[in-house]
Amino acid sequence: MSEIIKDMREVSKVARAFMKNWDTGVLSTQFSKEGNDFPFGTIAPFVLTEEGDVTILISNIAIHTKNILENPRVGFTVFDMEAVNKQASPRVCLTGTAELVDSKNDPEKYAAVSERYFSFFPAARNYFKAHGFYFYNIRPDHIHFIKTFGQIYTFDAEDFWHLPTPDWKGMEASAIDHMNTDHSDALKKYALKYLEQDTDEVTLINVDGEGFHLKVDDKIYYLNFLNSAFDREGLRREFVALSRDS
Repeated sequence: MSEIIKDMREVSKVARAFMKNWDTGVLSTQFSKEGNDFPFGTIAPFVLTEEGDVTILISNIAIHTKNILENPRVGFTVFDMEAVNKQASPRVCLTGTAELVDSKNDPEKYAAVSERYFSFFPAARNYFKAHGFYFYNIRPDHIHFIKTFGQIYTFDAEDFWHLPTPDWKGMEASAIDHMNTDHSDALKKYALKYLEQDTDEVTLINVDGEGFHLKVDDKIYYLNFLNSAFDREGLRREFVALSRDS
């Protein structure tokens, strides 16, 4: 493996970790009016799947949903909404195709996508009581990542972005419950050591092959593992390694 490939895979990992620390992005679709196409932007809560796709939940009456039905090619941008100098702060813009996650044709995928989304947005379960809401996955094909001034990376997602499906997928709920029930002290240690947050209110809410999300008091943070954890032994090893890392 060349050094360039190693470097770009690390850049891709940094970009994904940045995205995982935010819960909302700008969804860009194409809006047609009187025979002309215009870019149309809206904000959309999102999560990343374990494989690196963007999951959004959108209403069937929304303009952006109607736009997607006409043209599924979209853009999605995530930036540091809290930065004082936003031009000097990181942002990721990806382009790709939005695909409906069909509960009837692929109930297993729908269950995985929906539960992951609801772990971050539990109130969204109530949306389905109002009118039609649907999950879409945006499969990136092109990434534009600005880390800061002078550090700009543009690359094809096929080469560096997409991740393998963890072999423990479907068992993450039991792993999360195990950590919260039996290893709460380790979670508090992560919060103190890596986030400088000294509190008893620490909960593991999600995990993927590169890291995990902690809810500390009322805020959610993402922490990378030291190495990848796409197998069951790797998952155990990486949680232990973070406790020991000095």
